[in-house]
Amino acid sequence: MDLTRWVAVIGAGLSVWMWLPGDGITRLRPAVPVRLPTWAQPLPSAMGSRIRWWIGGVTALLVVAYGWGWSPGVVVVGPVIAAGVWVGLGRLEPAGTRSRRLQTLYELPRALDLVRACVRAGQPLRNAIETVAQAVGPPISNLFGTVSNALSVGMSEAQAWAVLKEDPVIGFVARDLTRSATWGTAVVDVLAQHSVDLRRQGRAAQLAAAKSVGVKSVLPLGLCYLPAFMLIGVVPVIAAGLSGLFR
Repeated sequence: MDLTRWVAVIGAGLSVWMWLPGDGITRLRPAVPVRLPTWAQPLPSAMGSRIRWWIGGVTALLVVAYGWGWSPGVVVVGPVIAAGVWVGLGRLEPAGTRSRRLQTLYELPRALDLVRACVRAGQPLRNAIETVAQAVGPPISNLFGTVSNALSVGMSEAQAWAVLKEDPVIGFVARDLTRSATWGTAVVDVLAQHSVDLRRQGRAAQLAAAKSVGVKSVLPLGLCYLPAFMLIGVVPVIAAGLSGLFR
């Protein structure tokens, strides 16, 4: 198959896939969802799956066309490149989103301790959430405010907490509080355990950030020291060689 036919086939496939309606894509998905490994799961704030597949397909098309050429190996190499781009883009997130997520991770344990203290003092959980939301600032007040707003429009506590079950930080807490509201288990124990777990995650995130400083500083330090190395180490050697040549 020559280059023109390859381009036509791939272009037609991408066009059909891009223009297929959302409900059609849903019908084409397998009945049993496929769970990806942790390293391949996209972050909640990453760009949409369809856009990532589109970028991956175009990247694979360009790389194969100008790198490997149009050979039978394209059948294997192309999908691998597209899948790699899809996974890589799924692990990227905007700097602002990452900053808010880390801030939530660092401040949420203290907020849960405050909620637990209010509950132990005799307040219902919904009143404790409202009290703590008024006492702390964003982003915790935004999360608790979402639950309070859901309760104010008539949702049950289980339904209100289920709104946050997909949040990357408070999602585990929300799912356990949903089960607690459904089955009547002790809320204080759930809050205490999650407070300990979130503090552990926060320390791990801080340690990872501290370790990454050395890696991120290599390029700036190299750019700073390179001119000095050239002026002190290379230029005198060249100057000495030229002076000896013209004597």
